[in-house]
Amino acid sequence: MSISDGGGYVDPNSLTPKEVKAYKNDFATSAKLFKEALEEYSKTTEIHKKKQLQKTMSEAMNIMNQIVKVALRKSGQAKEKKLENDYNNFIAKETPQGMRGLRSDIDDVQKSI
Repeated sequence: MSISDGGGYVDPNSLTPKEVKAYKNDFATSAKLFKEALEEYSKTTEIHKKKQLQKTMSEAMNIMNQIVKVALRKSGQAKEKKLENDYNNFIAKETPQGMRGLRSDIDDVQKSI
């Protein structure tokens, strides 16, 4: 089952080492893209650029969410939910603490995969 086929929760123990490695790499790529967009988002004041960066972050978040649904045990999915909530809170009210929290959340989820 792959992310692209719209699969839902899968027992992470059923994944082959090659699949786990691929999911980790995909997550790392999306996390890097998210962090780079977050950094630029916090620096710019241009509304159009902020909207484009927000779109990039949302798309990266969507990919990370899909990977987590496949590659993490249900107990680890709580970390991903926290990441998603913190992202939504950051977009609603941009703060330095929120930005640090997002970075930390991404690292926590990435370590769980």
